Amino acid sequence: MKRITLLLLLPLAITAQKNYPSLLDQYAQAEFKIKEFNGTVLVMQKGKPVYKKAFGMADREWNIPNTLNTKFRIGSVTKQFTAACILQLAEQGKLAIDDKLTKYIPDYPKGDSITIHMLLNHTSGITNYTNLPEFWPKAILPLSTDSMIALFKNKPLDFSPGTKWKYSNSGYFLLGVIVEKASGKTFNAYLLENIIKKLGLKNTLIDNLDSVLAYRAKGYSKNEQDVWQHALQISMEGPYSAGAMVSTVDDLYLWTKALHNNQVLSAASTQKMLTPYKDNYGYGIGIDSLKKHKRVSHNGGIPGFASYLGYFPDDDLCVVVISNNGSNSTSVGTALASILFNLPVQIPYTPKEIKIDTAILNNYVGKYIATGPIELIIKEGKLYRHRDGSPDIELKPESKTRFFYADESDRFIEFEIDKTGKMIKGWFIGNGDKVEMKKQ
Repeated sequence: MKRITLLLLLPLAITAQKNYPSLLDQYAQAEFKIKEFNGTVLVMQKGKPVYKKAFGMADREWNIPNTLNTKFRIGSVTKQFTAACILQLAEQGKLAIDDKLTKYIPDYPKGDSITIHMLLNHTSGITNYTNLPEFWPKAILPLSTDSMIALFKNKPLDFSPGTKWKYSNSGYFLLGVIVEKASGKTFNAYLLENIIKKLGLKNTLIDNLDSVLAYRAKGYSKNEQDVWQHALQISMEGPYSAGAMVSTVDDLYLWTKALHNNQVLSAASTQKMLTPYKDNYGYGIGIDSLKKHKRVSHNGGIPGFASYLGYFPDDDLCVVVISNNGSNSTSVGTALASILFNLPVQIPYTPKEIKIDTAILNNYVGKYIATGPIELIIKEGKLYRHRDGSPDIELKPESKTRFFYADESDRFIEFEIDKTGKMIKGWFIGNGDKVEMKKQ
């Protein structure tokens, strides 16, 4: 990762100010200069643009910059489009949400205990094919639908259908098959006719490597030598209805407004889609809150690309971030929304390690709950973040009370102490948010 230190970009929190476009630009420029964000950003509130900007290169070989018209792969943001197709077909009486999977794929193992509803909200228990090592060597191949299903069809279920939640691209792949069986059209044709054209989304479509696509961004990643290279060019037959779409920030905003204004589905169907079921997941979309602000959102990741589409209905605020170098679009999108909500936001900067008295570290050891359970431990005189099932990560001191993750993930832990040095509060700072760490 490029390491740049700018004196302007100190570890300060943004507080409430009037010039929001300037604050948004200050943050986005820091993401670009310090963390090498590459892509496009759109912030819309009450139908008016607050901030729109493109950063970096769409094609590094030809030195072609990204623009607001650049088309990016959006990965799993595709899932909300797929869910809408299913709900449209339910409205037309061509399927029912409680239909069993065996109605559409008769020989699917235990398919008589798996419903469309379970596929839509990731409670089917069907294992996620992108977690299977055997998928990735084949990801560059234009596999048939049957070949794709064969990858995960006979794998044991992760749990009994309907009992738990676990994200599954396999479930959304099967939903695309169901759309085809129920509509009598290819998934691509149904989506194009019933959503894309009807809503006037001129820059949104299912990607195809063989097609000539104007303003298509190339996807990039870095190798072990920290040098940019082309990301793995996977065939779109794999992502399919789980993640094969391309779009622009403007089109994703138009889609979001149409969905929430019941222009895609009836009000009753929209409500079904946006109801939080297990793990606060609806149909192809998550429903939670950013502090006290209700949020409907999803992110997407596909080799070389990352996307985030967040809508705050009570504030009529939409934030769209798409990257073609795998930048953390979710973190960027969360931070941009937080700025408009006058919430504390960490402006990206390059932290520097200092030496401190290791005795201080004993004040911070213990178990905490932040975004999840973590434990702070000491090994060989250094502070580490420990989490069961994950490697320990060193926390390097930036001051006596502030530490940064040594994995360059732009995460921090900060403490408030009293005059005796005793810890009063702890904070986790990362992913565009600041969360209190409550000691257990």
